Order: sequence, then structure tokens, then C-alpha cells
Amino acid sequence: MDNKFSFQGRLGKELTTADGYKAAEICALNVLGAINKYVGWNKVYQLNHFDACYRAVEDWDDAPKVINGASDMFLKVMGDAGKHSRSIMGVYNLPRNFAVGITATFTLNELLFKLWS
Repeated sequence: MDNKFSFQGRLGKELTTADGYKAAEICALNVLGAINKYVGWNKVYQLNHFDACYRAVEDWDDAPKVINGASDMFLKVMGDAGKHSRSIMGVYNLPRNFAVGITATFTLNELLFKLWS
């Protein structure tokens, strides 16, 4: 890794709505990569919900279009198991000057087995 980051800045100033969409796609891929690495795909039943944060200038108002990047990526990779609810919040700051960040919750097959056995 070269420690270079993409999509830093505020939406509506340094970044466009299209840039934000791409940033949200990358966020979703990063979440999926972490789930695969630390939990394993064989244990994932479905995505439940994700929270999205974005940084923008005061008069910018395209947050749903940006966060669709993450929603679309989850559905593309996970199919029906990627159907989810979401919340979107504007924030003043994110680490490393990122424009978008997400957290997600998943249901795991192992948990379902324990609940129903």
C-alpha cells in the first residue's frame, strides 16, 4: 500500500457528486473486504443496515445520490442478501479528510443457527 488516499475533501467543493458516489462504492468494498477477511463469506447471511457519513459544503444537497454508491455496490456483490436499510448523516469532519465513511451491520449464519437450534 502506498498510503495514498482517494476522495479527500468536501463534496461540493473539492469533490463532485460523482466523486462521492465512487468514494461510497470504495467504502462498501472496504467493508466487504473486512467482513471476508475477519469473519468469512461462508458465515454471512445478509447485510442489515449501514450508517453513512459525508462531508460537504453548506449548500450541497446530493447525499442520497452519493450514498447510492454504497447501496448499489452491496447489492451488486451480495445480491438479495445485500438488501438493507440505511441512514445518512452530514458531519463536520472525518478521519484523513475523507469525504465519505460507512459502518455496517450483518446477520451471520452462525448466529441464526444458535437462535433457532
